[in-house]
Amino acid sequence: MGKLKEASEVLLISQCRIGNERARYQIYKLYVKAMYNIATRMSGNKADADDIIQDAFIKAFTEIGKLKNDDAFGGWLKRIVINKCLDLKKKRKHLFIEERIDKQAVGEIPEEEFDSTVRERLVHKTIKKLPDGAREILVLRALEGYRHAEIAEMLGITESTSKTQFFRAKQLFVKWVKKELNERESRKIFKEEQAKP
Repeated sequence: MGKLKEASEVLLISQCRIGNERARYQIYKLYVKAMYNIATRMSGNKADADDIIQDAFIKAFTEIGKLKNDDAFGGWLKRIVINKCLDLKKKRKHLFIEERIDKQAVGEIPEEEFDSTVRERLVHKTIKKLPDGAREILVLRALEGYRHAEIAEMLGITESTSKTQFFRAKQLFVKWVKKELNERESRKIFKEEQAKP
């Protein structure tokens, strides 16, 4: 089934090369949700994500002739989306906001458990609250799996800066998630106490 799906996807991509609008729409439907999630996480809001996705697909379909391997379309499109997010950031000239976090007050969690410790909705909500630079590095490293060397190259920073900002972003994220979970637990206990006769 997987190989058949890959073959049909490659066929659709080859049809996109010759301008087949139906094939483009099918490819769009296959990839839009995943790409939209990346754009939303990196940009921090849905309006920017909408613009990024539109620009990314236009660029992908316009420049599909540059794609050397049709099997690599997903990764290539993902890179376009990430670059569009970074372009938006550069255009707005946002500065990374340094956050000082007490290491003793906030425990660390391993990267591999990062996304599985809390519900998806809380993750998205918390990620959106992070400063732009922190959010981008957090998304690229923890959620998209890029190495720090790759992130450094994408963002035009040193690998050491990427690691430091990721560490700070992760700490800030954990702090806010813990706070939100504690507040939810407190509200739950309060409601239970109020419900008692």
